[in-house]
Amino acid sequence: MKRPKILLLYTDQQRWDTIRAGGFDWMHTPNLDRLAAQGTLFNHCYVNCPVCMPSRMSMLSGLYSSAFSQPINGVEMPDGIRVAPNYLKPYGYHTANIGKLHFINHASFDRDHSQPYPDYGFDTAIISDEPGCYDDAYIRWVREQAPEEVDNCRINTPPAWTGKKIDHHPRHARFPYAFKGPEHLTHSAFVAEETAHYIEEQASRPWFCISGFYAPHCPFNPPARFLDIYKNADLPIPQMTHADAERYNLSLEEWHNIRAHYFALVSHLDDQLGVIFEALDRAGVAEDTAIVFTSDHGEHMGDHGRTGKSAAFDSASRVPLIMSLPKWMDGPRGQICDGIVEAVDILPTILDLCAVEVPSTLHGRSFRDALHGRSFAFRDSAYIEQGHSLKGDYYRALRTREHLYEIRNDGTESLYIVSDDPAQINDRASDPSCADRLHLLRKKLLDRTFDLLPKTPQRTGEY
Repeated sequence: MKRPKILLLYTDQQRWDTIRAGGFDWMHTPNLDRLAAQGTLFNHCYVNCPVCMPSRMSMLSGLYSSAFSQPINGVEMPDGIRVAPNYLKPYGYHTANIGKLHFINHASFDRDHSQPYPDYGFDTAIISDEPGCYDDAYIRWVREQAPEEVDNCRINTPPAWTGKKIDHHPRHARFPYAFKGPEHLTHSAFVAEETAHYIEEQASRPWFCISGFYAPHCPFNPPARFLDIYKNADLPIPQMTHADAERYNLSLEEWHNIRAHYFALVSHLDDQLGVIFEALDRAGVAEDTAIVFTSDHGEHMGDHGRTGKSAAFDSASRVPLIMSLPKWMDGPRGQICDGIVEAVDILPTILDLCAVEVPSTLHGRSFRDALHGRSFAFRDSAYIEQGHSLKGDYYRALRTREHLYEIRNDGTESLYIVSDDPAQINDRASDPSCADRLHLLRKKLLDRTFDLLPKTPQRTGEY
């Protein structure tokens, strides 16, 4: 049976509204636009936990993270959870992760980044979870090419790091800057070059490769030539209340500068995707490769007065998703789908494309029919959660086409009528006229939580 090669282009902290082909004219993303023109762009894809580790574990396992772990950063991937390579390797696939994976804590006190990463079933694992602040695969790559540039490629270690601190360049979104090293030495360039090598080396066999880009996660440090595209451009302003604005007390000019750096980082990422696409052509496998482009969560970028991720708002939970099929799979080109899909649906879809049986125990479901332009019953809601269930910071949320509903473990609720309030600014939970909506959404969210009940082991007898 002929099976496609699978290239998963997985970015970090990229909002859904950062691709020109999606109708966002301020963006400069020619390679992503070309990919969208060759396949299907999904307008309403939501991650199930908008923070790095649980989102990645969830997407690559096809399971909601709270079904096997706490949906919060700092909890490592438990043993025994099957992820994409475990399903594909028995069918002859060579599997790789290049760049970010983030299944284990990168800032834990006993982590030695010079040591091999757990393989999690990957045949090739070239891991760099956070560029510049550890002596990992990325810094080794920079040192091999230009040892005099290592310091220019560094960023400060995170506050949680307990080893030797690095203090070179700021990492917070509020302090953007142009990348100090040569453009060809960014982390995105590292991931693109290593992916290109992998594609050419494995051209003769079926493979599944994740290109784990760290961009456009902060620090917002794009090469200067991409910043030139946005620094004087007319960019959308952050959506926030007066109370939200007091969090950082930044002017619109300061927010514009932050956003310009973030969008420029997306454009640099897009530019490096071109290196990978050229490698597919050079290796003669472009027409045999299914390409998936998505992200682990978004970035508030001033919306709701915040930077970073977390929260169920679209600015954090809604991500881009583009999928293109090999030519011989006969998918429509330039299709835009408005139905709701979840990140847990991506793995089942990949397995379906590879003619691998999709286990009934997964929470996700294949949307392959949509990729072929056939009728597909999209989800009527996306399930979102985050926090530690034994602490006071846990929430569960439901995003429908009309509403965003959230309930926290202290019993408080929020309701946004997205059809009237797309920026999700006005909380209507206490509005008496919304009582019926609240009742229906509570019930719908309760129904969705039953998806989290264990599906294994199955009964083998009456008792």
